[in-house]
Amino acid sequence: MTDKLHIFAVSDSVGETAEKIAVASVLQFNVERSITRFSRVTKEQQVMDILDKAAQEDAIVVYTIVKPELSAFLESKAKELGVSAVNVLSPLFEVIQKKTGLEPSYISGLTHRLDDHYFNRVKAIEFTIDHDNGQNLDTFKDADLIILGLPRTSKTPLSMHLANLGIKVANYPILRDTEIPEEIVELKGKVPMVGLTIDVDTLMELRRERLRSFEDIDQQALDEMVAEELDNAYRIYAKLKCLVIDVTTDDIETIGNTITHKFKLPLKVTHHRF
Repeated sequence: MTDKLHIFAVSDSVGETAEKIAVASVLQFNVERSITRFSRVTKEQQVMDILDKAAQEDAIVVYTIVKPELSAFLESKAKELGVSAVNVLSPLFEVIQKKTGLEPSYISGLTHRLDDHYFNRVKAIEFTIDHDNGQNLDTFKDADLIILGLPRTSKTPLSMHLANLGIKVANYPILRDTEIPEEIVELKGKVPMVGLTIDVDTLMELRRERLRSFEDIDQQALDEMVAEELDNAYRIYAKLKCLVIDVTTDDIETIGNTITHKFKLPLKVTHHRF
């Protein structure tokens, strides 16, 4: 028995079909769940790499590999490694073949991808671009998430990563003299908010890098500026009751997973392309 469920959605095309089937399935179970999509899987070595990883992580493999030789290879090697693997195309292929008397064409990537999920993702990306760095404050209320952060805390890359999952994100920069506008204050408790921070030494180095073009750097003044920036950020985060995340060591994907899990935003989905 396990209280965590990890599914690998594997495909020799874009992998959206396998991912959707995995999502529809895991949502029926009240456990911590995550999905990793592997697309363009066309070689046996790629299959072995995925199965080895699945064995290490005790993951279930759901696959939509059209080519029969590669599909059979995955099935055989999964059994050898003790990995649970489900070919979600095979049963339907067999029924259709029996009904029509025809052989499948075995051509990858025939699925029409312009579905609701695709359009929702496009809308989220457009919204996030339009609300980057404090733009269009009057429609921040329509965001699924608001991210606030000091310079160099990856506000924009993180926002775009989440937008690609279909989450509409607005972000706002925090400087040492920033006063949060009422449009954002009014959304406290209504729209989830995240405040990004960074290790003081890392922030100091980033500020030095930005000031290298100046002949003299007043270290004391720099120390004071960084301290004031951090103090102001924490004051604002406390006022808004933000979830505060230190981005010093974690990558964008990890931070994104933390946010989606905390606020029960769309499922944690990771995508590996070959």
